[in-house]
Amino acid sequence: MATIRKADYYYGALLSALVNGGLAPALFEKEDDNRQIYEVTTNKASYIMYTKYNTNPSGSKDFTWSFVFSDHEIAEINKIDLEHSKEKEIVFVFICAQKQPSDSNQVIAIVRWNEFLECVDLQRQQVRGTPRLSIKAVKGSPKLRLYGSKRADVLDGKDHTIKIERNRLNSL
Repeated sequence: MATIRKADYYYGALLSALVNGGLAPALFEKEDDNRQIYEVTTNKASYIMYTKYNTNPSGSKDFTWSFVFSDHEIAEINKIDLEHSKEKEIVFVFICAQKQPSDSNQVIAIVRWNEFLECVDLQRQQVRGTPRLSIKAVKGSPKLRLYGSKRADVLDGKDHTIKIERNRLNSL
């Protein structure tokens, strides 16, 4: 009998959203619960989806989820880019949830390669701590805000985040 793990619920939410959108994802690589990699082909393009989930947001009104990348994950992302970027677009899928789910505090964020690189230093040239990407959902806003270990959320007192649409999954 198969055991259902916590990760299955969150990756299952992504798979459900993809299948309900008419896509047929294939598991590309699964090593552990920290992340999963899927291969998805749409009528527009072929993608490698590097996915992670987080169920511990900070904040009480606006939620922020932080995704940390280990040295192994950074090496893995670099390898995927080297081996697959010519034939497939690499996108990052962040499943932003809470331990007690509700419709208003969960989101699937699709982050494109160039946006990821603006937030996370894959070459480890910046010395601002552990490689990290944060996603902030401001209540009532149609956009999510991205920042990370390479990009501050506020610069010179002004919002410095990258703003992306919440419903990007539909545009793949």
